[in-house]
Amino acid sequence: MTSAPAPGWRARLTGGAPLFPLVVLVVLQGADQALQSAIGVLVPELRDAFGLSDAGILAIVAASLAAALLCTVPVAYFADRTRRVTLALAGAAIGSAFAIGVSLAWTTIFLAVMLCGMAMGQAVIFPTHNSLIADFFPVRARTRVYSLHRAGLSVGAVVGVLLAAGLADAFSWRAPFVVFAIPVLVVAAIGLKVPEPARGHYEAQALAEEEAEEAARAGSGAGAAGSLAAGPAAPPAVSTPAPAPVEEEPPSLGEAWRMVWKIGVLRRTFAALPFLAAALVGFSSLASLQYQQTFHLGVLQRGLIIAPVQVFDLGGLVLGAAIGTRLAAHSRRLAFHLLAVSSFAAAGFAVLFALAPNVPVAFVANGGIDAALVIVGPGVLASLSLAIPARARSLGFSLGALFVLPGLVVIPIVGAVGDAVGLRYGMLVLVPVFVVGGLILASGGHLVEGDIRNVWTSMRARSEMAALRREGALPLLAVRDLSVGYDGVRVLAGVDVEIAEREIVALLGTNGAGKSTLLRAIGGVAEADGGAVVFDGRDITHAPPDEIARCGIAQLPGGEGVFPELTVEENLRAAAWQVRGHRGAIEEHVQAAIDAAPLLAGRRRERAGNLSGGQQQQLALAMVLLTRPRLLLIDELSLGLAPVVVETLLESVRALRDEGTAVLLVEQSVNVALSVADRAYVLDGGAVRFAGSSAEVAARPDLLWSIYLRRAVPSGSGAAPVAVRPAVADAPGEDAGGPGGAAPALSVRSVSVSFGGIAALEQVDLEVEPGEIVGVIGPNGAGKTTLFDVVSGFVRPSSGRVLLGGVDVTAKSAPTRARLGLGRSFQDSRLFSTMTVAETLSVAFERFVDVADPLNAVLRLPAQQRTEAAVADRAAELIDRFGLGRFADRPLAALSTGSRRLVDLAAVVAQQPTVVLLDEPTSGIAQREVEAMKELLVAVAAELAATLVVVEHDIAFVADLADRLVALDQGEVLASGLPDEVLGRPDVEAAFLGTSAVVRARSGAIGALAGAVPGEEGREHSGQ
Repeated sequence: MTSAPAPGWRARLTGGAPLFPLVVLVVLQGADQALQSAIGVLVPELRDAFGLSDAGILAIVAASLAAALLCTVPVAYFADRTRRVTLALAGAAIGSAFAIGVSLAWTTIFLAVMLCGMAMGQAVIFPTHNSLIADFFPVRARTRVYSLHRAGLSVGAVVGVLLAAGLADAFSWRAPFVVFAIPVLVVAAIGLKVPEPARGHYEAQALAEEEAEEAARAGSGAGAAGSLAAGPAAPPAVSTPAPAPVEEEPPSLGEAWRMVWKIGVLRRTFAALPFLAAALVGFSSLASLQYQQTFHLGVLQRGLIIAPVQVFDLGGLVLGAAIGTRLAAHSRRLAFHLLAVSSFAAAGFAVLFALAPNVPVAFVANGGIDAALVIVGPGVLASLSLAIPARARSLGFSLGALFVLPGLVVIPIVGAVGDAVGLRYGMLVLVPVFVVGGLILASGGHLVEGDIRNVWTSMRARSEMAALRREGALPLLAVRDLSVGYDGVRVLAGVDVEIAEREIVALLGTNGAGKSTLLRAIGGVAEADGGAVVFDGRDITHAPPDEIARCGIAQLPGGEGVFPELTVEENLRAAAWQVRGHRGAIEEHVQAAIDAAPLLAGRRRERAGNLSGGQQQQLALAMVLLTRPRLLLIDELSLGLAPVVVETLLESVRALRDEGTAVLLVEQSVNVALSVADRAYVLDGGAVRFAGSSAEVAARPDLLWSIYLRRAVPSGSGAAPVAVRPAVADAPGEDAGGPGGAAPALSVRSVSVSFGGIAALEQVDLEVEPGEIVGVIGPNGAGKTTLFDVVSGFVRPSSGRVLLGGVDVTAKSAPTRARLGLGRSFQDSRLFSTMTVAETLSVAFERFVDVADPLNAVLRLPAQQRTEAAVADRAAELIDRFGLGRFADRPLAALSTGSRRLVDLAAVVAQQPTVVLLDEPTSGIAQREVEAMKELLVAVAAELAATLVVVEHDIAFVADLADRLVALDQGEVLASGLPDEVLGRPDVEAAFLGTSAVVRARSGAIGALAGAVPGEEGREHSGQ
């Protein structure tokens, strides 16, 4: 039995890939570098020929480099959507043509223009060559190939320096630019035979090999290292089809920017580039000036000194290829950690070069700088080629050019310092710059493996969907291992979700579980930190929201879906932006939306902000449906809507499903969600805990138990005390709160209000006794919120009176009524979105703060400090009482709707009012929290001895909470009395309740629906 022959040198070098493309790229790289090196060695001659100073010639060099860098991004954009080989060859030819123009320059301006044009060769090389190498050569060979490609620079620099110096010495500084342009044109012509490689196919191959080996190890119990040589960056094994290359359309500039900016190691690289710019692109010019000024070397002598320095480069590249390949076998982060050592070494050699007493020492220092900077470069490039998605690889490599630009200012600064006190001291400026840049870049090492994993996850998801498409079982949406956070706070971690065509899927969970964040990530409003979102076979993980909308995904946000300053019709026209330019199509879409929402037909010209909360929700839904989406994301369908409207909307959702639209629904009422959904996912703590049919989820009420209000109302304690004391001063007495006695706590007498000639309230009478809890119900637009606005002083009635504790407050302002003991929550939780929870509750204690003058605050007097400490203590009590500890230091804008609702209620409690108006306190709160909310409100009323007036659409909740109900319809009192009496009236049922028992009982026994909907067996998910 004969052993297999050892692989040849080509197989070891390129991993078995063809060598011809690499030869062309290396020669192009070297030929272009020869031109760039000619500039470096001839800087003193150019300076003298055009009568410039050191700072002047260095400014022109920096300007040409800046022009090249600015062109890099648009070149990369086209490289991601066109043939990169053709683009690379064309760029090299254009650069050589401008090189001939440099030889003809006779003015400073002409020279600067030609140098900028010649730099186009570099502008094209970096994005196209690095991207092409990643697609020409296998993953295992990339470190070696990038090293060889980088060696082309060194060889080109040697040839360029020697020939440029020799030709300039023999003829003129103009001769090298003509001579060097010719081989570039020849190689560009030969390169037309190079084929264009497929993007990302080697990554797909490597992933398939990795999964095969993982499967083999799992079967044999072995624990050998994977084949990819990527350390922990290799993805875990899953039982999925072997990934195959899936060609995708190139990303737009917006998507590519979002995609690249989410790559952590690239962000660190971008941050380091301004510090490394002088070393990367300007050091050769600085070194040439140092040799000329300090050691008085002529052009030929400089060439003979600078050219051998490239030997150090080649030695560093050979060593770097060996080291980089070995490091990648253990962990790709090690290549970045080695940068810290390299940066200190480069800084040390820079000091030696600046202070060198003679040419030999300067030569050694110069070589040391070059070797230290190149030794880890190929390994870093190989890692970046894996961390950047294939379809945006050119742009990912090139965006760093924009961050090099600020660093170019260092080059003329060094020249200016050299003009003033000597170039030796100018060169010392580079020392701290090298160190800082290297350390920043090295700090990105711990991010590279996670970035590679994200690329792997996206490839796997797209490959799975491609395989399923071939089998005819393609899911419409696949979310894989999705992670999302805000300001460093992780909200979602490792979430997997699938939605099929014509399917309704519900997302369930307590407040803060991450349901709304998942919708925002799918819709592109919140950018994913990791994982993949694939819609109909296309990766949309980092696509901008407008592009995702064009793909057929529409989103209905909870409570914020309209432009309040626009009319109803203007909102609908704005929603038709996808067909703008087609007036007939816009009219058709708008009319169809109005026909589907009859309540909006008579209010087309009315300002959307004048609509009730429920009517605004209906308008938002009409705007979303106007786009005729394939996937509809609904956040809080029943938010602020009367049962009869919710019943209608549920039928609309079912009809959408029947017409072919898939729906992903976030709904706090589990009963409502499970009544319409085919399947459901239960989220908790940002991870999927359970997935199954609606019937299976309904049979597991334990999955949805509240995690916030358990502590607010301890079980078995009944009306637990709220334990909130006045923060600083004593609570207001009878003079501030009202006369008390037998007078009603609140009286509304014959109040009428009109808006634009439309009656919102018509002769409304309402009396609430001290300590009583009254529920106000009615359909959307009945006038409930307007009634609260009148009572709290935000709207002045056209007729009637409002009395608080027997005191007429009709003419008093809202702040005055608050000081008299009136507290109110709003339907949309009007809180300070940029404040943290702790700060918001501290502000809510303002009523009791007796040291609030600016002088105390500015001087930080003892009284002010005692006040702040007392407020902080009381705010901490409320935070603990309402179970908001995990959110104490988060801004309100980062909280879910339900969590903001709890903060709003806590702020009302902090005010310690005697009459409390609660506008839909359960809106946006998860069902289990709603069930605990009743006991909490009873406890609050008992502790504060307060009267509660509650507007609520959750019939089961308000009927259980209130002593009596008042039903409004079209601005008039329809009925008043005990809950059973009011809810049993036919006119109340027709106007408000509807016929759906599930919608009426938004809160209540979750298990009541168990077994109602057939489904597959549920799946438990391990949490993270």
